Amino acid sequence: MTTAPAAGLRASRLTREELAIAILAAGVAALVLAFRIAAARGLPLTLDETFTGVITSQSSLADFVREARRDVAAPLYYTILWLLPHAGSDAALRLPSWLFMIAAALLPLGWRVPGQSRAATIAWAALLFLWLPGAIFATQARPYALLFLVATAQTIAFARLIERPTLKSAFVWTACASLTILTHYMGATLGLAQGLLLVATLRGGALKLWPSLLLLLGPTLETITHFQVLSSVTRGDANWWPQVTFANLPSYVVYGFGAFALLALMIALGSRYLRRHEAIPRSAAIASLAGVLALAMLIIAGWGRSLIVDRYLTACAPALMLALVTVASGALARLALVAMSGAVAAYAAIAEPIEVRETSMEWAAQQLIPFRPQTLKFSLGYKGQHTLAMETRPKLGEYFFRRAGVPTKAELVPTLDGRELVRSAGRDAAVIWIFYPAWQPVADSIARSRRCFVQPLQLACPPLSAR
Repeated sequence: MTTAPAAGLRASRLTREELAIAILAAGVAALVLAFRIAAARGLPLTLDETFTGVITSQSSLADFVREARRDVAAPLYYTILWLLPHAGSDAALRLPSWLFMIAAALLPLGWRVPGQSRAATIAWAALLFLWLPGAIFATQARPYALLFLVATAQTIAFARLIERPTLKSAFVWTACASLTILTHYMGATLGLAQGLLLVATLRGGALKLWPSLLLLLGPTLETITHFQVLSSVTRGDANWWPQVTFANLPSYVVYGFGAFALLALMIALGSRYLRRHEAIPRSAAIASLAGVLALAMLIIAGWGRSLIVDRYLTACAPALMLALVTVASGALARLALVAMSGAVAAYAAIAEPIEVRETSMEWAAQQLIPFRPQTLKFSLGYKGQHTLAMETRPKLGEYFFRRAGVPTKAELVPTLDGRELVRSAGRDAAVIWIFYPAWQPVADSIARSRRCFVQPLQLACPPLSAR
């Protein structure tokens, strides 16, 4: 029989664990957030983010729908940004991503996984916030921060469905799954994995939940109608995605577990071996297993095919981090997970500021805006640029100029060679050339002969007639 003092001591220990994890997590989170915001200031938009700006800056619904349907991405993120005023600035365009990542970390604190202790809940929230790819997603006007948020919601909704398999819970789960698919099509694998485990767990009892599947009709139809665009990208010259092989397999496997994934797994499994008596919540365990199964599905789908990159695994990440705190047993193990993730996140935020390592044309446009060019000839410097829709091409080249109030008319010249681009521009047109690193000597030569602005991967030439 448990005595009152023993019960009080146990409650006191739980309170101290929760307090210790909460203080550690809050302190590191505040530090990391401050440095992330400072590092993100002034970052130019990547080319993918420029596409986001073009799509979400359309003035009419019809134009927005046309541009969104031309892009390979699912429509939910673009729709949210189109509905929100973003004031024509980089910071405002990226603000929703910051809010999505913060909301994803806060969500488990207000909408708990059944049976999960408060200490484990706080630890999971901390891991979600300190996840290293999240620092990049929060600073980009791309759908991955939203994907992280809706996947977190879907993971919680699935755990609650396992705990209480009611039709209401099933509708909440399929609603979250629909949002995940409408944010990124690869997110469908998480719902598929969860569905398989739901049937395996409930068996015949899962049949009574079938009406909730009606909510998936919308995302299914949207995916089918968008399939032609998806297929043309995966099969065409614009497909740059790597293949999953034994050489890069470890990076895909550990992606969702966060920093020092193998060490984190060792901490979780080692603590469970030493402290087997701490119960594992059934719903959390099955929700975690769904993340592992979805990860395996994506790796198999991309094996030997140019189909996925690591960020396409984002939907699996919340469930994989849930697996760490679910398996971890004891206060020290959970503290160690949060401390390790916090240390790596803090180091990355302080010592390795965020850098734009993807293609960008914003710097080049900024050099030319003071010249107020009437016409612009530009090249994006990659093989698949000729696949861009004819209507989208001028909008992309004109985006930064229009935002600055300069009525420039742009034309895409689909060449990789900047010398051909300059010849096509003549004396009256400005030039923006985005190029691969191997073309840097050619860009430097053009800059000297035509007195252009040049930096790695970007060349900007004012019209000769403007000088």
